[in-house]
Amino acid sequence: MDTSEIQTALVQSRSLPHGRGRTERLETLAAAAKSAPDRALEGSVLLELAKAYAYAGERDLAPVAYGRLLRIYDEFPAELGPMTHSVHWYLKWLTWGLIENPAVPLRTTYRWLDELESRYRQRGYSARPVLALRSDLARELGEHDAAAKLLDAARAAPRDSMSDCDACERDQWGANYAQAGDDEAALECWGPVIDGARSCAEQPHRVLGQALLPMLRTGRAAEARSAYLTGYPLVRHLPDLRRSVGEHIEFCALTGNEARGLEILAEHTAWLTDPGADVAIRLAFITGVWVLLRRLTELGHGGLEVGAGTVDSVRADLTVEIDELTARYDARNGSTVVGDRIAARLAQRPLVDQLPLGVRNTLPRKVAAIEPVANTSAEQAEDAQQLAELAAQRLVDDPEDAEQYLRQALSIGATVLPAEHIARLSSQLVMALSGQPGREFELADAALTAAARWEPISTADAEHLTFVAARALHRAGRYGEAAALFEQPLAAGAMPYPPAEMAILRRQYGESLRKLNRYRDAARQFVEGARLVDNDPDRVELAAELAWSAASVLDFCGEDEQAVAAFLRAARLWGELGRIGSRARCLRSAAWLQLYGNGMAPDRPWLATMRGLLAELEELAQTSPSAEVNTELLNTRSQLADMQSDVSEAD
Repeated sequence: MDTSEIQTALVQSRSLPHGRGRTERLETLAAAAKSAPDRALEGSVLLELAKAYAYAGERDLAPVAYGRLLRIYDEFPAELGPMTHSVHWYLKWLTWGLIENPAVPLRTTYRWLDELESRYRQRGYSARPVLALRSDLARELGEHDAAAKLLDAARAAPRDSMSDCDACERDQWGANYAQAGDDEAALECWGPVIDGARSCAEQPHRVLGQALLPMLRTGRAAEARSAYLTGYPLVRHLPDLRRSVGEHIEFCALTGNEARGLEILAEHTAWLTDPGADVAIRLAFITGVWVLLRRLTELGHGGLEVGAGTVDSVRADLTVEIDELTARYDARNGSTVVGDRIAARLAQRPLVDQLPLGVRNTLPRKVAAIEPVANTSAEQAEDAQQLAELAAQRLVDDPEDAEQYLRQALSIGATVLPAEHIARLSSQLVMALSGQPGREFELADAALTAAARWEPISTADAEHLTFVAARALHRAGRYGEAAALFEQPLAAGAMPYPPAEMAILRRQYGESLRKLNRYRDAARQFVEGARLVDNDPDRVELAAELAWSAASVLDFCGEDEQAVAAFLRAARLWGELGRIGSRARCLRSAAWLQLYGNGMAPDRPWLATMRGLLAELEELAQTSPSAEVNTELLNTRSQLADMQSDVSEAD
């Protein structure tokens, strides 16, 4: 390959998804660039290759490529000078990977840290990231006091262009506290990331996974559920974040959601046999998986299929691998710190009997028979029944009183009432909370609890209550949690409501997805919602709103042709309703997309759209004048002039 071919192929490689295919392509380009005369080009390829290894979860392969890059950088400072910042930025990544790689002797890791520190000092960069990495190594070796002192020194050092963002630094600070056993301090560090005040391309993805069990251990069950519902969609299928996927699987295993954990594992069975993952990420992932598999065995499901084996056979294989990997770490470190940490993780017991996460917890569960306690079980059942009757009388007129009676009935009757009776009381509590504005979080929690109780009794009720929780969280602005809950029953094909109601639900789901910048997914929901009310004369306004929403997100996605069609459909529906302003805005939006999509085409569709709208508004101005018509006429004339000006300049 000549230089231009390598350059073109390098640009093309950046459009490939992260994974083995991308790294193999870059490995080929690196070999070709080494033989080419352009050292700056080779440096660019090697830097891209090192990044690709990191994002593919293959950090173990990066040192050779980066070592070559540093040699070229030192030998050809003029040619690679423009890459100075990138070279030193990704040198941090490389060093971090060495810390977690048991194949790298400690003396080599210390040497790389010294090299990093020297290079940063020479360039005038702050020691902050170097001290943070030294803290990471001390923590990995179980030297928590030293790790804390180094981290304090890092935090005291000035920030500069080499410093990690605040979100990533808080990830590290919290991890330091968590490994030292201080969950409260860890969560305090992670708080701004969890709350969304601090974020970046990789946060809150990583923090949400790490925070799951500390939240449970400190009694924050609802927050843990929120972190799971928000966090798992962020890390799903990302190879470099499989550590976080393992944490979500482990969380399911320890909260009575083994079936959900098994579903997540089923989506990632290829990772069980993936030899390309680096050791630290591999060990973290399979440890979380092992916790789930052990729990499934305890519940009597050791024979369930997992990938090419069964729960029991895969667990046996992973046991051998985990022992081998921890032995490698302990041999390198000269201690049993890693082995002990992994052993403690494997020995964990469930932290709660069941934390409802939504529908789809379908493993058959063994339920022990309830043994009555003397004669008090019947004084209890009767009391619970009376409280339930009092609640029913107040459910409509006084939902607050009804809520208190229902909570008491559920508390007293938990162990003495039939399962279906408990489920019905739980549904009534949901009704009581839904009648009290501003109680969206409590409503979502109660609905998910009720859904879990209905699941073995009535799938339809469970699905309905999951949707109740999703809609409550959507109204509360908790869009990540809402989207996760909407997805579960819809992915299973649930249709518990008439088409018009399902269309409204799809709209809410789409709005949550739009808030999460998942525009293509949002478009699918809006389009499906519009389909459900297509040709329904009583739902024309809803169909128009859905078509307009679909058009807007399709525009964001760059799907110009589909967006134009959706804008035109919305405009037609608004026209049927006599909504002048909405129709005009949709037509103008369609025209702008037509202009930039194929504005130079001979038929110039944008011009036909704008002239048609202009004629329509001019006629209305004559026959039915109004302030709204005048405003839209003015806006249309102005925008048409802008369009014509743009075309003239292009010509």
